[in-house]
Amino acid sequence: MKKHLQIQSWYQLFVLFSLLTGSFSITTPISAQNKCMIYGSITTIEGKTYEGPIRWGDEEVFLSDIFNSEKISNPYLKYLKKSNFKTNYKSSSRSNNRDWVNVSVSNKRHNTNYLARKFQCRFGDIKSITITGRESVILELKSEKYINLSGGSNDVNSRISILDIELGLLSLNWSEIDVIKFFRPTQKTSDSFGQGIYGKLTTTQGVFTGFVQWDHDERLLDNKLDGKSSDGDLKIPFRKIKSITKQENACLVKLTSGREIELYGTNDVNSSNKGIIVNLPNIGRADFHWKHFISFEIFEEKTPESLCDTSFPDSVRLYGKVITKAGEELEGVIVYDLDEAMDSELLNGYNDDIKFSIPFRNIESIRPMANDYAAVVLKSGEKLFLGDQADVSNKNAGILIFTSSEEFSILKWDEIEEIVFLN
Repeated sequence: MKKHLQIQSWYQLFVLFSLLTGSFSITTPISAQNKCMIYGSITTIEGKTYEGPIRWGDEEVFLSDIFNSEKISNPYLKYLKKSNFKTNYKSSSRSNNRDWVNVSVSNKRHNTNYLARKFQCRFGDIKSITITGRESVILELKSEKYINLSGGSNDVNSRISILDIELGLLSLNWSEIDVIKFFRPTQKTSDSFGQGIYGKLTTTQGVFTGFVQWDHDERLLDNKLDGKSSDGDLKIPFRKIKSITKQENACLVKLTSGREIELYGTNDVNSSNKGIIVNLPNIGRADFHWKHFISFEIFEEKTPESLCDTSFPDSVRLYGKVITKAGEELEGVIVYDLDEAMDSELLNGYNDDIKFSIPFRNIESIRPMANDYAAVVLKSGEKLFLGDQADVSNKNAGILIFTSSEEFSILKWDEIEEIVFLN
């Protein structure tokens, strides 16, 4: 994305992020963990049921973590056939010309099933996941909408752990599981997979406060920061770290004891770092490239559990207005990018190598600004300029809007003046 595309009103946005960012840091471990962790039951194919905190592989453990897969089919393709609309296929990854083919549904030589897309939502929006095959599931949202998914990431065909309230830690193979149900605990539990890493990330683009995934991996205080030092190879638990400051192609690590150590030689502490993700409740999450990183301070003080991101209402269909450049205004149920239909699904876009992933329910409006980016206004009133993804560029496959039970329109990106969500 071009360098001149900057986030509008950075100072106001940073203040908003700091105010709204949640916390897994807890005063009383029991109640706060109940609010923040993935919790539910696992029923095996043998009929055994276990209940407690759940962890996906060795990764996702919190409600704000994201489940990734791919939709097996696209039910909206039939409307393409009815309208003889021409669109573009996009891959789920970042722009790559080799991933693009033109699809014209009026031409039978092309298979419109290529429009199957990536699926993403937060674990807090999921009601159940039923295992239907080695790499396939039926995912049920809280609204009781069912979505058939297959593969797409290591979230499918993963090993699942559960801290059963009676039996303790159990680790189950994917092939052993029948269904996983997600709900809030009815009784307090002192067991958890750990406390999240919470703190202040200082970047070249400003300061962000929230829960962090370091190098796309470490997210718990018991996870370790790896690096080489003058004392040899070290693995330092994040709970012993006060701050991390970038230095050339290394980091200066200050421990809670006051001791300082320079670490180098691993992707935890140099430019090979995959990125630093900050979860921003009521907004989404931002994934910062190492080039933006300046320092990270881990907060020791206990933060109010009320800041924890536990706002996951039932998913609803996207509804709003589409205003065209020709002055026409259409109102109805929206299918965005010929794919995203629920407000719990995510809009993805980049700003100078910072990737934002925002649930549609947090978006007020989207205005195409050019072929390669859009202005996205949040319900908080803040504005982001995002691009370099099909969601926010002319690679968008089209906006389908149902104005009645029998009438619909499909609009191309360059025909749209603004989309206003009224959910």
